[in-house]
Amino acid sequence: MQRWPQKFMQAYSKMHRYESISSEFDDLTTADAYDIQRQYVALRDEAITGYKAALTAPAGQAAMGIDHPVVGVLLASGAFPANKPVEVQQQILLETEIAFVTASSISHAVSPETVMDLMDSCQGVVELASPNLANKPNGLDLIATNSASFGYIEGLRQPIPSSYRLDAIAVSLEKEGETLMSGNAGEVMGGQVDALCWLINQTLELGYSIEAGHILLTGSIGGILPGDPGHYCARYEDLGQIHFNLPATP
Repeated sequence: MQRWPQKFMQAYSKMHRYESISSEFDDLTTADAYDIQRQYVALRDEAITGYKAALTAPAGQAAMGIDHPVVGVLLASGAFPANKPVEVQQQILLETEIAFVTASSISHAVSPETVMDLMDSCQGVVELASPNLANKPNGLDLIATNSASFGYIEGLRQPIPSSYRLDAIAVSLEKEGETLMSGNAGEVMGGQVDALCWLINQTLELGYSIEAGHILLTGSIGGILPGDPGHYCARYEDLGQIHFNLPATP
């Protein structure tokens, strides 16, 4: 397995699709896949800007052949500005999410009762996900290649509402004025607080460091859509809006 992180790095550098590691190793485990992920992330040699929870919905997990959410690492090259064209060279998927910004480093497991004391603010985020796998995606291949992490667009950072108000936030994504998907923030893993705790505790268990200023994406709200060309607006009620443009890919 030692050559696979380098293979993924070469594919990334040449903008090729990732080959399937699970097709070579029938006995590949989740722990193996995360070990490959950590090595691949290290080879990318970029600043880590945060972490994300992926496959938070049972339907997505079933499609990938696993029964649990997964963690991905957000990297500095994936930060795209709002109100500008998002230049990409590969197919992406759009997800509307809530993110939390850490006030300080976190090194111990958290609980729902105390986790918000460690957060500085929250914001709407549009994740630009890209599995970019050569074969039919599955959970282990997804984890090993950093859980479809590609990019994200941040909204304005806002004070954190109460947990009740937070879960009630209506989120929607529009394209050219037409609503494509919508949902409430509380639909993710039983609520935003629980999702945030899961992400922090799982990230620490995997051996990653959570530093002050990291952003933590708790999971997709309302579904996942292909990133077709056009002008988009993601709405997050009190947390504001995010406008962005996707030009046609070459």
